[in-house]
Amino acid sequence: MRLARKRVCSNAARCKLAEVPSILPRFDFRAEYGVATDTGSKRSANEDAFVVAPEFAVFAVADGMGGHRAGEVAARLAIEEVLGALSSQSAIRAVERYVSLAGLESRRKVLSFLRRAVEQANARIRRAALENPDHSGMGTTLDVVWLARDHAFIAHAGDGRVYLARARAVLQLTHDHTLSARQSRAPDGLAITVSEGSPSSGVTNALGLSDAVQVDTLFVDLGPHDRLLLCTDGVHGQLDGEHEISSLMRVGTPEGAARALVMRAAEGGRDNATAVVVEIADRFVKRPDRDRGLSPGDLENARQSPLLVDLPLPLALTALSAAVEIELPTGAVIPRTIANDLVAYIVLEGLVKHPDGRAVGPGALIYPESLVGVWGQAGPPTADQTSRLLRVRADDFAEICSEPRYAAELYRRLAAHMARLAVKSGGAPGGTPAPSGNLPPSPMQLPKPPGV
Repeated sequence: MRLARKRVCSNAARCKLAEVPSILPRFDFRAEYGVATDTGSKRSANEDAFVVAPEFAVFAVADGMGGHRAGEVAARLAIEEVLGALSSQSAIRAVERYVSLAGLESRRKVLSFLRRAVEQANARIRRAALENPDHSGMGTTLDVVWLARDHAFIAHAGDGRVYLARARAVLQLTHDHTLSARQSRAPDGLAITVSEGSPSSGVTNALGLSDAVQVDTLFVDLGPHDRLLLCTDGVHGQLDGEHEISSLMRVGTPEGAARALVMRAAEGGRDNATAVVVEIADRFVKRPDRDRGLSPGDLENARQSPLLVDLPLPLALTALSAAVEIELPTGAVIPRTIANDLVAYIVLEGLVKHPDGRAVGPGALIYPESLVGVWGQAGPPTADQTSRLLRVRADDFAEICSEPRYAAELYRRLAAHMARLAVKSGGAPGGTPAPSGNLPPSPMQLPKPPGV
């Protein structure tokens, strides 16, 4: 099998792989990066596209869809449009404002610019499809990482994925916009899900499918030795769960990891497969920690949650390393699962309303039963106002708890909280085991007490 290093034609000069850590503009760390792509055994053409543009601190992967090579066109247009938008003077000014005055408002402006860039790419693909009948119906997934200061700004649409590998956990940062993922988040919690890799798990949101595209945006802290993976479904759909992804992400250099991921996917892969791996190296710019991690207020709110209350600060920070901050608009439903994995949330800011009318604010723990593999009975809560939450996937929580001292502290607090809920409700602690076939087996493997 030959692994091609495909370039976007208009970006050929920019897509050079790094052999030594590079300095990226407006980013506080050196970074090393690598990419691999493969056509797959059942495809005649590679409709994936990627961009590695260290001079703008931009990395992206797209997976085109559509006949007559139209998918290849859509992916290329998406990459070109996003790179053009994020390398514009207005984009650079937005990032520079964030770098010089990091905070919630300047962060939101960068995320808003990133979202608009993806929306503009969607509009360009729609126009191109109207102009050429052979390209009618073309579309593409898109995942973008934009690095600034000591953070990653991420945009996502479709069934590609972005992962973050940290010392203690590998976090899946995005969730798939597919039929199977949407069914698993049905409000009644009883929809039957299908395998992520099955033909029926079609993409429900991507660029080019309609005039409006749903763009998920995320913001994560980065530190030395963290690794980011952007990949198409031809990679993650062929691997044996997150354990294998975690192992391969950490293989050798970033280029070695990208090649290992694609080569493993190609063993049984029929689809195009592309992986971009970015490793965060040493910090060379020191700044005040104005927007580093949680603000003091957010950290205080998080530590008021039943999961972290009275937990020593170092242990609390370790537990929070498995969390991803998200922001939801007023009226948004808070999903119980992400990518077929149960999730819990800690409210940082805003107000969340439960179906029974109860409203909870900062410090509240939403879906605590998810962390022990239990599917709650109640319907999903909604954001009663714009709200920021920390999202913790059950798999990531389990990985943190693989160390006994963390497990003992976190599971004890979780058990006490669920017992209190059971006493208040006069029944089960918020849920019952997930119906057979609705979710994968619980990831919880509770460590044995010492001496057992």
